[in-house]
Amino acid sequence: MNKIDIVPACKGIITNLDLLKSEGTLQFTTSLSDLKAGGIIFEVSGPEFSFIFGSNEKGLFVKRNEVFSILTYDDIKETSVEPMIFLTWSYNKISLYFCSEIKHKKAEAPTKPCSPPPSLIKWARKQNLLPMVEYESEEKLREKVYSCLLSIQDKIDEYGAINPFWDISYSGKSIVSRTPKKETDVQPVISLLLSDQMLMAGIEVIPEYQTGRGNLDFMFMGNVKDNGITKICAEFKNAHSKDLFHGLENQLPLYMKNRECNYGAYCVLNYKGEWFTKPDTFENKLDVELSIHQSKSINPLVHNGIRCFIFSLSKKKTASK
Repeated sequence: MNKIDIVPACKGIITNLDLLKSEGTLQFTTSLSDLKAGGIIFEVSGPEFSFIFGSNEKGLFVKRNEVFSILTYDDIKETSVEPMIFLTWSYNKISLYFCSEIKHKKAEAPTKPCSPPPSLIKWARKQNLLPMVEYESEEKLREKVYSCLLSIQDKIDEYGAINPFWDISYSGKSIVSRTPKKETDVQPVISLLLSDQMLMAGIEVIPEYQTGRGNLDFMFMGNVKDNGITKICAEFKNAHSKDLFHGLENQLPLYMKNRECNYGAYCVLNYKGEWFTKPDTFENKLDVELSIHQSKSINPLVHNGIRCFIFSLSKKKTASK
Protein backbone atom coordinates (compact mmCIF):
# COMPACT_ATOMS: atom_id res chain seq x y z
CA MET A 1 0.00 0.00 0.00
CA ASN A 2 1.31 3.45 -0.92
CA LYS A 3 1.70 5.75 2.07
CA ILE A 4 3.47 8.99 2.97
CA ASP A 5 3.13 10.24 6.54
CA ILE A 6 4.78 13.47 7.72
CA VAL A 7 4.57 14.68 11.31
CA PRO A 8 2.18 17.69 11.43
CA ALA A 9 4.90 20.08 12.65
CA CYS A 10 6.89 19.43 9.45
CA LYS A 11 4.07 19.47 6.90
CA GLY A 12 4.67 22.29 4.48
CA ILE A 13 8.34 22.34 5.41
CA ILE A 14 8.57 18.83 3.98
CA THR A 15 6.25 17.80 1.14
CA ASN A 16 5.41 14.40 -0.30
CA LEU A 17 7.36 15.16 -3.47
CA ASP A 18 10.50 15.94 -1.44
CA LEU A 19 10.57 12.37 -0.21
CA LEU A 20 10.13 10.77 -3.63
CA LYS A 21 13.31 12.10 -5.16
CA SER A 22 16.14 9.65 -5.73
CA GLU A 23 18.56 12.23 -4.33
CA GLY A 24 17.74 14.88 -1.77
CA THR A 25 18.72 16.98 1.23
CA LEU A 26 16.57 18.12 4.15
CA GLN A 27 17.79 20.53 6.81
CA PHE A 28 16.41 20.95 10.34
CA THR A 29 17.19 23.06 13.37
CA THR A 30 16.08 21.53 16.66
CA SER A 31 16.99 21.02 20.29
CA LEU A 32 18.33 17.89 21.94
CA SER A 33 15.31 17.76 24.25
CA ASP A 34 12.93 17.69 21.28
CA LEU A 35 14.89 14.86 19.69
CA LYS A 36 14.87 12.83 22.88
CA ALA A 37 11.07 13.06 22.97
CA GLY A 38 11.21 10.53 20.13
CA GLY A 39 8.88 9.82 17.25
CA ILE A 40 8.69 9.39 13.50
CA ILE A 41 9.27 12.58 11.49
CA PHE A 42 8.29 10.98 8.20
CA GLU A 43 7.56 7.54 6.80
CA VAL A 44 7.29 6.57 3.14
CA SER A 45 6.20 3.13 2.02
CA GLY A 46 5.34 1.48 -1.27
CA PRO A 47 5.85 -1.85 -3.06
CA GLU A 48 9.17 -3.23 -1.74
CA PHE A 49 10.24 0.24 -0.58
CA SER A 50 10.39 2.05 2.75
CA PHE A 51 12.05 5.27 3.92
CA ILE A 52 11.79 6.36 7.57
CA PHE A 53 13.33 9.24 9.52
CA GLY A 54 12.90 9.92 13.23
CA SER A 55 14.39 9.63 16.70
CA ASN A 56 14.23 7.04 19.47
CA GLU A 57 15.87 6.30 22.81
CA LYS A 58 19.27 5.88 21.14
CA GLY A 59 19.42 8.86 18.81
CA LEU A 60 18.41 10.28 15.43
CA PHE A 61 18.01 7.65 12.74
CA VAL A 62 17.21 7.13 9.07
CA LYS A 63 16.22 3.80 7.55
CA ARG A 64 15.77 2.95 3.88
CA ASN A 65 14.57 -0.55 3.17
CA GLU A 66 16.79 -2.79 5.31
CA VAL A 67 19.66 -0.27 5.83
CA PHE A 68 19.82 1.75 9.05
CA SER A 69 22.00 4.75 10.01
CA ILE A 70 22.01 6.54 13.38
CA LEU A 71 23.52 9.57 15.12
CA THR A 72 23.54 8.68 18.81
CA TYR A 73 22.90 11.21 21.55
CA ASP A 74 26.61 10.95 22.39
CA ASP A 75 27.24 12.38 18.91
CA ILE A 76 24.67 15.16 19.38
CA LYS A 77 25.49 17.63 22.14
CA GLU A 78 23.31 20.45 23.48
CA THR A 79 24.65 23.86 22.44
CA SER A 80 23.73 27.48 23.09
CA VAL A 81 22.50 27.78 19.49
CA GLU A 82 20.13 25.24 17.99
CA PRO A 83 22.26 22.95 15.81
CA MET A 84 21.63 22.14 12.17
CA ILE A 85 20.87 18.58 11.18
CA PHE A 86 21.10 17.50 7.55
CA LEU A 87 19.54 14.36 6.12
CA THR A 88 20.86 13.50 2.67
CA TRP A 89 20.25 10.53 0.43
CA SER A 90 21.21 9.29 -3.01
CA TYR A 91 20.69 6.12 -5.04
CA ASN A 92 23.26 4.24 -2.97
CA LYS A 93 23.76 6.07 0.35
CA ILE A 94 21.88 7.59 3.31
CA SER A 95 23.59 10.13 5.58
CA LEU A 96 22.98 12.22 8.70
CA TYR A 97 25.04 15.29 9.62
CA PHE A 98 25.06 17.20 12.90
CA CYS A 99 26.56 20.71 12.75
CA SER A 100 27.01 23.17 15.61
CA GLU A 101 29.47 25.92 16.48
CA ILE A 102 31.57 23.44 18.46
CA LYS A 103 31.05 20.06 16.87
CA HIS A 104 30.42 18.26 13.58
CA LYS A 105 29.44 14.61 13.32
CA LYS A 106 28.41 12.38 10.45
CA ALA A 107 26.75 8.99 10.16
CA GLU A 108 26.27 7.38 6.78
CA ALA A 109 25.55 3.97 5.36
CA PRO A 110 25.81 2.54 1.84
CA THR A 111 22.66 1.00 0.39
CA LYS A 112 21.78 -1.08 -2.59
CA PRO A 113 20.97 1.26 -5.50
CA CYS A 114 17.29 2.05 -5.21
CA SER A 115 14.65 4.72 -5.76
CA PRO A 116 10.94 5.03 -4.99
CA PRO A 117 8.83 2.70 -7.16
CA PRO A 118 7.02 4.28 -10.14
CA SER A 119 3.62 3.35 -8.71
CA LEU A 120 4.34 5.35 -5.54
CA ILE A 121 5.51 8.38 -7.54
CA LYS A 122 2.46 8.21 -9.80
CA TRP A 123 0.14 7.98 -6.79
CA ALA A 124 1.77 11.02 -5.13
CA ARG A 125 1.58 13.08 -8.33
CA LYS A 126 -2.12 12.32 -8.64
CA GLN A 127 -2.63 13.38 -5.03
CA ASN A 128 -0.92 16.67 -5.82
CA LEU A 129 -3.36 17.30 -8.70
CA LEU A 130 -6.58 16.78 -6.74
CA PRO A 131 -8.83 19.86 -7.10
CA MET A 132 -8.96 22.24 -4.14
CA VAL A 133 -11.33 25.10 -3.38
CA GLU A 134 -10.46 25.91 0.23
CA TYR A 135 -7.50 25.00 2.44
CA GLU A 136 -7.90 23.99 6.07
CA SER A 137 -4.95 26.14 7.15
CA GLU A 138 -2.24 28.44 5.87
CA GLU A 139 0.21 25.58 6.35
CA LYS A 140 -1.84 23.39 4.00
CA LEU A 141 -1.71 26.14 1.38
CA ARG A 142 2.04 26.43 1.90
CA GLU A 143 2.43 22.67 1.45
CA LYS A 144 0.56 22.79 -1.86
CA VAL A 145 2.55 25.77 -3.19
CA TYR A 146 5.84 24.14 -2.23
CA SER A 147 4.79 20.85 -3.87
CA CYS A 148 3.97 22.68 -7.10
CA LEU A 149 7.34 24.45 -7.04
CA LEU A 150 9.11 21.13 -6.51
CA SER A 151 7.40 19.74 -9.60
CA ILE A 152 9.19 22.31 -11.79
CA GLN A 153 12.46 20.37 -11.64
CA ASP A 154 10.66 17.10 -12.35
CA LYS A 155 9.10 18.55 -15.51
CA ILE A 156 12.39 20.05 -16.68
CA ASP A 157 14.19 16.73 -16.17
CA GLU A 158 11.42 14.63 -17.70
CA TYR A 159 11.36 16.59 -20.96
CA GLY A 160 14.94 17.90 -21.01
CA ALA A 161 13.44 21.39 -21.10
CA ILE A 162 16.46 23.50 -20.19
CA ASN A 163 16.80 25.53 -23.42
CA PRO A 164 13.98 27.98 -22.51
CA PHE A 165 16.13 29.15 -19.59
CA TRP A 166 19.10 30.05 -21.81
CA ASP A 167 19.76 32.81 -24.33
CA ILE A 168 21.16 30.86 -27.29
CA SER A 169 23.03 32.47 -30.19
CA TYR A 170 23.25 30.68 -33.55
CA SER A 171 25.41 30.92 -36.64
CA GLY A 172 23.31 29.13 -39.20
CA LYS A 173 22.34 25.87 -37.51
CA SER A 174 25.34 25.88 -35.17
CA ILE A 175 25.14 27.17 -31.60
CA VAL A 176 27.72 29.88 -30.98
CA SER A 177 27.03 30.62 -27.32
CA ARG A 178 24.68 30.01 -24.41
CA THR A 179 24.05 32.56 -21.66
CA PRO A 180 21.73 32.20 -18.66
CA LYS A 181 18.63 34.34 -18.98
CA LYS A 182 17.84 37.13 -16.54
CA GLU A 183 15.43 36.20 -13.77
CA THR A 184 12.63 38.33 -15.22
CA ASP A 185 13.00 36.65 -18.62
CA VAL A 186 12.24 33.18 -17.20
CA GLN A 187 8.99 34.24 -15.53
CA PRO A 188 6.83 33.22 -18.53
CA VAL A 189 8.47 29.77 -18.51
CA ILE A 190 7.83 29.35 -14.78
CA SER A 191 4.22 30.47 -15.25
CA LEU A 192 3.69 27.85 -17.95
CA LEU A 193 5.16 25.10 -15.79
CA LEU A 194 2.91 26.01 -12.86
CA SER A 195 -0.32 27.18 -14.46
CA ASP A 196 -2.32 23.95 -14.83
CA GLN A 197 -1.60 22.45 -11.42
CA MET A 198 -2.05 25.79 -9.66
CA LEU A 199 -5.41 26.15 -11.41
CA MET A 200 -6.45 22.69 -10.17
CA ALA A 201 -5.24 23.64 -6.71
CA GLY A 202 -7.37 26.78 -6.61
CA ILE A 203 -4.30 29.01 -6.38
CA GLU A 204 -3.99 32.23 -8.36
CA VAL A 205 -0.52 32.95 -9.77
CA ILE A 206 0.39 36.62 -10.18
CA PRO A 207 3.79 37.43 -11.74
CA GLU A 208 5.52 40.77 -11.14
CA TYR A 209 3.34 41.50 -8.12
CA GLN A 210 3.71 45.08 -6.85
CA THR A 211 4.59 45.22 -3.15
CA GLY A 212 5.25 48.91 -2.62
CA ARG A 213 8.94 48.04 -2.14
CA GLY A 214 9.54 46.74 -5.65
CA ASN A 215 8.07 43.99 -7.78
CA LEU A 216 7.91 40.48 -6.36
CA ASP A 217 8.51 37.75 -8.97
CA PHE A 218 5.40 35.74 -8.03
CA MET A 219 2.55 35.99 -5.57
CA PHE A 220 0.48 32.86 -4.93
CA MET A 221 -2.99 33.39 -3.48
CA GLY A 222 -5.40 30.77 -2.16
CA ASN A 223 -8.53 30.64 -0.03
CA VAL A 224 -7.92 29.49 3.56
CA LYS A 225 -10.74 28.52 5.90
CA ASP A 226 -11.64 31.34 8.33
CA ASN A 227 -8.83 33.52 6.88
CA GLY A 228 -10.02 34.19 3.34
CA ILE A 229 -7.49 34.98 0.62
CA THR A 230 -3.98 34.20 1.87
CA LYS A 231 -0.73 35.07 0.09
CA ILE A 232 2.63 33.31 -0.29
CA CYS A 233 5.59 35.13 -1.88
CA ALA A 234 8.14 33.68 -4.27
CA GLU A 235 11.34 35.28 -5.51
CA PHE A 236 13.60 33.81 -8.21
CA LYS A 237 17.33 34.51 -8.25
CA ASN A 238 20.20 33.26 -10.40
CA ALA A 239 22.75 31.32 -8.37
CA HIS A 240 25.56 33.39 -9.89
CA SER A 241 23.93 36.69 -8.88
CA LYS A 242 26.03 38.89 -6.61
CA ASP A 243 22.81 39.54 -4.68
CA LEU A 244 22.06 35.86 -4.03
CA PHE A 245 22.21 36.00 -0.24
CA HIS A 246 20.90 39.57 -0.05
CA GLY A 247 17.77 38.36 -1.81
CA LEU A 248 17.27 35.64 0.79
CA GLU A 249 18.13 37.68 3.87
CA ASN A 250 16.72 41.09 2.93
CA GLN A 251 14.77 41.37 -0.31
CA LEU A 252 12.24 38.54 0.03
CA PRO A 253 11.62 39.10 3.79
CA LEU A 254 10.94 42.78 3.05
CA TYR A 255 8.37 41.86 0.41
CA MET A 256 6.77 39.38 2.81
CA LYS A 257 6.59 41.90 5.65
CA ASN A 258 5.17 44.57 3.36
CA ARG A 259 2.38 42.26 2.14
CA GLU A 260 1.86 40.61 5.55
CA CYS A 261 2.86 37.14 4.33
CA ASN A 262 4.02 34.48 6.78
CA TYR A 263 5.58 32.19 4.18
CA GLY A 264 7.78 32.57 1.15
CA ALA A 265 9.81 30.59 -1.37
CA TYR A 266 13.30 31.56 -2.47
CA CYS A 267 13.93 29.87 -5.81
CA VAL A 268 17.52 29.68 -7.02
CA LEU A 269 18.27 29.04 -10.70
CA ASN A 270 21.55 27.14 -10.90
CA TYR A 271 23.17 27.12 -14.36
CA LYS A 272 26.57 25.80 -13.33
CA GLY A 273 27.77 22.93 -15.51
CA GLU A 274 29.31 22.23 -18.88
CA TRP A 275 27.99 25.46 -20.42
CA PHE A 276 28.53 27.84 -17.51
CA THR A 277 31.07 27.82 -14.67
CA LYS A 278 29.57 30.20 -12.11
CA PRO A 279 29.17 30.42 -9.16
CA ASP A 280 32.62 29.20 -8.16
CA THR A 281 33.19 30.88 -4.80
CA PHE A 282 31.19 28.77 -2.35
CA GLU A 283 32.97 26.81 0.34
CA ASN A 284 30.10 24.30 0.58
CA LYS A 285 27.39 22.97 -1.70
CA LEU A 286 24.85 25.60 -2.74
CA ASP A 287 22.02 24.16 -0.64
CA VAL A 288 24.27 24.04 2.43
CA GLU A 289 25.39 27.65 1.89
CA LEU A 290 21.77 28.79 1.74
CA SER A 291 20.91 26.81 4.88
CA ILE A 292 23.83 28.34 6.77
CA HIS A 293 22.75 31.87 5.86
CA GLN A 294 19.19 31.09 6.93
CA SER A 295 20.25 29.62 10.26
CA LYS A 296 22.43 32.64 11.07
CA SER A 297 19.71 35.19 10.34
CA ILE A 298 18.04 36.93 13.28
CA ASN A 299 14.96 37.63 11.16
CA PRO A 300 12.28 35.03 12.04
CA LEU A 301 10.85 35.26 8.52
CA VAL A 302 14.18 34.10 7.08
CA HIS A 303 14.66 31.43 9.71
CA ASN A 304 11.16 29.98 9.86
CA GLY A 305 9.09 31.41 7.02
CA ILE A 306 11.18 30.87 3.90
CA ARG A 307 12.05 27.67 2.11
CA CYS A 308 14.81 27.58 -0.50
CA PHE A 309 14.44 25.69 -3.78
CA ILE A 310 17.30 25.03 -6.19
CA PHE A 311 16.58 24.31 -9.85
CA SER A 312 19.36 22.71 -11.86
CA LEU A 313 19.36 24.10 -15.40
CA SER A 314 22.70 22.81 -16.68
CA LYS A 315 23.30 20.17 -19.32
CA LYS A 316 22.92 16.72 -17.82
CA LYS A 317 25.78 14.28 -18.12
CA THR A 318 24.94 11.38 -20.39
CA ALA A 319 26.04 7.82 -19.78
CA SER A 320 29.02 6.82 -21.90
CA LYS A 321 28.32 4.29 -24.58
